[in-house]
Amino acid sequence: MFVFKKEQQIFDFGGISVGGHPGENPTVLIGGLFFKGQPIVEDTKKGTFDKSLALEWIDTATSMVEKTGHPLMIQAYGRTPEAIVNHLTWLSEHFKGPILFESINAAARQRAIEFCDEIGIHERVIYNSINLSMKEEEKEALKNSSLDMAVVLGWSPRATSLPDRLKTIIEMVDVAREIGVKKILIDPATLPVGAGYGLEYRTTIAVKSELGLPTCLGPHNAPSAWRFIKQPDFNDESIQTSSVVASTVAAQLFATDAIMYGSMIRTKEVFIAVSLISNAIATAIAEANSVLGIDRLFFDPPTHQ
Repeated sequence: MFVFKKEQQIFDFGGISVGGHPGENPTVLIGGLFFKGQPIVEDTKKGTFDKSLALEWIDTATSMVEKTGHPLMIQAYGRTPEAIVNHLTWLSEHFKGPILFESINAAARQRAIEFCDEIGIHERVIYNSINLSMKEEEKEALKNSSLDMAVVLGWSPRATSLPDRLKTIIEMVDVAREIGVKKILIDPATLPVGAGYGLEYRTTIAVKSELGLPTCLGPHNAPSAWRFIKQPDFNDESIQTSSVVASTVAAQLFATDAIMYGSMIRTKEVFIAVSLISNAIATAIAEANSVLGIDRLFFDPPTHQ
């Protein structure tokens, strides 16, 4: 397990502590809702969905939080301004924890920024993400809002090495601070298998070692785009889930503070795997602290013996 010399920052995201030295706080798990292809989704433009099934997924995740001690955030996607408002409205009423929002549509993201202020949920909403492609209009909208928590995406088409990726991250952190973001999650960006997948794990370690900032990853993006498991012989739910679980645990072992695990249909499997590895981390950290003479509290996960 990793022990960093750099002092690690911890931020409160809507009541959840994120960051710190490995093992100090439980790994935060971020489940995704309202993405195209999920069985809950009905109309992506209007933002209609199966509310009963969505609530069942949230109840399952809440139960897993209680059983494992790992906190939950939910990432809400919205294809259009109408959809993202519908999703945030319902989710803010049925889930009391931190919410991230995401869209490939700039108009939807800007509407979400405004809407969070309108309904007063800005203290538990995280903007995802500040990146190189962000337009000035959106930066101004975020700067003029009450939102002060955001994911900083460290991706650039030219950042194919660790030094380049770190340079991009530092540039984006500066942008985030200029527009009023106080609490930052660094996402080094997960690329497809064969196109850079793996560098994000190395970058996560470097971010914590050099900057001491909380990190997050969406490692499920790698298996989700992996052609190997799209073949007829492998394209089934058990293989898809095992690949997502494997990528999540890899991120956990590389000191990622918060992990986006994709669809909440896989919540049980992800929480169980992360809980297992948390027990291993706790044992390793306790031994390392003892050997190195470090007096620091760490997350003591339930063993369920």
